[in-house]
Amino acid sequence: MTGPLTSAIKASKRSKLFFLKQYLRNPFGTGGVAPSGRQLAKLMVAKLAPQPPEIIVELGPGTGSFTRELLAQGVEPANLILVEFNKAFVKFLKKEFPNLRIVEGAAQDLPQLLTGLGQFSVNKIISGIPLRSMKPAECRQIARAVAAVLEPGGLFVQFSYFKASPVPKAVAAEVGLVGQCVGGVLNNVPPAFVWQYVKSA
Repeated sequence: MTGPLTSAIKASKRSKLFFLKQYLRNPFGTGGVAPSGRQLAKLMVAKLAPQPPEIIVELGPGTGSFTRELLAQGVEPANLILVEFNKAFVKFLKKEFPNLRIVEGAAQDLPQLLTGLGQFSVNKIISGIPLRSMKPAECRQIARAVAAVLEPGGLFVQFSYFKASPVPKAVAAEVGLVGQCVGGVLNNVPPAFVWQYVKSA
């Protein structure tokens, strides 16, 4: 008999193996050697604080570490939208989460991607994109896209393997995001820090 715990362990093994394969193919695009750990996922979702009626967008879900935690914390599948650029990860995610809306595309194009789904703004965005390993121009484009769809007072939660803000302060100020480090998980591989950004009115 396969119980929830056994299924979770199997899913974790599948995720780690698949993630490692993708990292070996494209280290900078993947951003880490392993999927985010459960403690980091729990902290990320806790700081996002999703509420039942809200539509949640997840950027760069990879193999679904944060996705699983969002679902475990009661987010309805119909209220979750995953945006993933890597075709291999998209294929993996569709097998793991057949009931979710999974969009293949770049985070820079978030406004257009959401419009295509009939969704023009959201109150919560969670991200696993390795912003610190991206070119400054790409990071700025993603920050602008996030700010463009976030409602005033909305939250953008992003982690980084560095304690400094993953969205440069000047860029955050430019697009109307006010950020602060709200916690860290030192036993994550590698250690990670969680940043919470609020969209100004």
